[in-house]
Amino acid sequence: RSVAALECRVAGFEKSGSIRLGQAGRFNGAYTQMGTFALLPQIVGAVNIPVIAAGGIATAEGVQAALKLGAVAAQIGTAFMLCPEATTRPLHRQALKSPQARHTALTNLFSGGPARGIVNRIMRELGPISELAPAFPLATNAIAPLRAAAEAAGSSDFSPLWSGQNVSGCREVPAGELVEALAP
Repeated sequence: RSVAALECRVAGFEKSGSIRLGQAGRFNGAYTQMGTFALLPQIVGAVNIPVIAAGGIATAEGVQAALKLGAVAAQIGTAFMLCPEATTRPLHRQALKSPQARHTALTNLFSGGPARGIVNRIMRELGPISELAPAFPLATNAIAPLRAAAEAAGSSDFSPLWSGQNVSGCREVPAGELVEALAP
């Protein structure tokens, strides 16, 4: 299998001329769980455009590793979700700070497309990926009443708890302070 045959989730390739490695890769239509640091050198070696690493990077050491592997930059996501500037809902913040946050999976139940989230009741009971999930954007509306009722009762069992695989960098500090801590 050549790297050229690997279908990566690419954001903005035509417009920006750069590749961003993200939460899910695909090969022959199947979603893979290949990590950023395993995939990054393969992509960097196969293309002649800037590559921005994303996924699982939550520390300055992770940023440095991505740069050493050939990325021109690193995009950080989950680490910012507990910052006061983030609009993360209280139940989501609670989940990010819990031991439950160590268990994530790709799911299509909430949006209709694959995205990584903390495993909760609906993902356990239906399986994280379901062929029966409505396509994007219909899935969000389909689950909305169940989600609203559960959240009103203080439960995140039916809420999308978006999160990357690495919550170790999540801190309740101002975003600017986190940016400074992440800088290589």
